[in-house]
Amino acid sequence: MRSSEVALESAGRPLVTIAIPTFNRAGLLRECIEAALSQTYENIEVLVSNNASTDDTSVVLRAFDDKRLRVLSQETNIGLLPNWNACLAAAAGDYVVFVSDDDRISPSLLDRCVDIIPMHSEVPIVVALSNFRLSSSGRTKPARVSKRIVSGLRDGIDVLSEYLTDQIDVTMCCVLLRTQALRSRGGFPLDFPHTADVAAWAPLLFQDEVGFVNEACATYNFHEDSETSKLGVAQILFDGRKITNLIERMADERIEDRLRREEIKLQARRCFSRRGLVFLTYHRSNGASLFQILTLVWRFRTDLMVADKLSVLRFVAIILCPRPIADRLRHLKQSFAEGWRDRQTAVKPG
Repeated sequence: MRSSEVALESAGRPLVTIAIPTFNRAGLLRECIEAALSQTYENIEVLVSNNASTDDTSVVLRAFDDKRLRVLSQETNIGLLPNWNACLAAAAGDYVVFVSDDDRISPSLLDRCVDIIPMHSEVPIVVALSNFRLSSSGRTKPARVSKRIVSGLRDGIDVLSEYLTDQIDVTMCCVLLRTQALRSRGGFPLDFPHTADVAAWAPLLFQDEVGFVNEACATYNFHEDSETSKLGVAQILFDGRKITNLIERMADERIEDRLRREEIKLQARRCFSRRGLVFLTYHRSNGASLFQILTLVWRFRTDLMVADKLSVLRFVAIILCPRPIADRLRHLKQSFAEGWRDRQTAVKPG
């Protein structure tokens, strides 16, 4: 292909900003930047916002010699969400994807997402899927893929419904956002400390046409040292209520069909009710007393009891299970999983 043809082809391909907000994660940041710079899609900039780190973050950043890398240096720590918004304000790309310094994107993420977008289109969002890595065990849970919709341009409500019913796994690092669309909504809302990411991208799905990639293109790293994991359980449950209310308001404003509108609103209530029960279960396993759990359940009862019966019964069984028995069952489950994985490895050909 002649150089003039290459230039013409790239001219129709949008510039994408890979935004990496970071603070005191020098040990993880290098691999994150390397993954970003390894994209097979070429029209990118990698924008790192160093939130006044006190470790070797500056040393790591100086080690890169790549004109696609741009660094913002905050003079003082401005906070997690303001740092994300600083990335948004400085992004030069037509589209932007936000990648936490402890998450990893696959080399094909942007190629797969941009291929969905028609030439000169303004599709507001492309949703891909994410694996989950549990740092405590070192295990990676593969992303759930949709059995109902395939990759391509899709009705945004269909994609939202798959997310709310846990048919797909989506995290911030696998969502491509049209920069201006996110800016027009004010970026990441500061009053959603736990669910600001969902509050930023979920409203963009209330469109007739959005992009969807039905495969894992990133890995989200879940660990106890993350900023959101340090939030109190009450704050997490309160954020679940607020994001539910946000989706319900959007549904009232944007979905004309009454049955579909009420279905999405019910799915949102059940989704964050279910997740609230999961957080309470996790809180119980980390030492919270039964009295503390029941106090939170009573306080958020109207939010939590919307979950399906199976989720509620599972929650009740777990929190009422005596601690020694719960610990033994957890150990047996882990031993069984490890044994199964070893057997599967042993029978692989070659």
